[in-house]
Amino acid sequence: MPLLSTELKAAGFSKPAGDGDYLNPGDITKDNEVRFTILGDVSVSGYSCWIEGPEKGIKLRFKDEPKWPEIEERASEEGGKIKPVGAKGGETKPVKFMAFAVYNYQDHLRGVKENPGKVQVFEFTQAGIGGPMVKYLADDEIGEEPATYDFKISATGEGQEKRYVVTCLPGRRRKPEPNKQVEAAYQEALENGFDLTRLWAGADPFKAPF
Repeated sequence: MPLLSTELKAAGFSKPAGDGDYLNPGDITKDNEVRFTILGDVSVSGYSCWIEGPEKGIKLRFKDEPKWPEIEERASEEGGKIKPVGAKGGETKPVKFMAFAVYNYQDHLRGVKENPGKVQVFEFTQAGIGGPMVKYLADDEIGEEPATYDFKISATGEGQEKRYVVTCLPGRRRKPEPNKQVEAAYQEALENGFDLTRLWAGADPFKAPF
């Protein structure tokens, strides 16, 4: 399976960092950049939106841009309801998203290069991240061997003025020791049941269902 879908290569990304299992774009700030390498050869992309759940918000994901009847049907199946205009956290509105399995080197978390990295899920809807990522990965040389490249993301501004800067650079995994460390961490995650495609079911990619 190719890392990028044909649709993403053709259309690009015009519409749709933390210490845990997910790398959150909101954690990337002017003082907190992130550097990571992509793991595996699978990405997940489509459209996502939030609905109100019985206890907390529920994220719905669709492979194609959904019509309102589809969103309403899925919301009903999940026991939730559409968030109206003006709702806290924003209304229910499908946006394009992408998700990768990544190894976050985590240098930015504690300021030491010896700090061990972590396997995470990097899911985002920001076109300022997705556009450059698609452009880089659509390049024949980078797309052929994405594991040999790293991505660095920084940010400027805050709130509505926040802008992301995405850079692609020669990867640390070109050297044997860093690559060994990354591969070992990813293999451990796979052996523990990691599956990025579990996102489609709204399940945790790090936890096998049984």
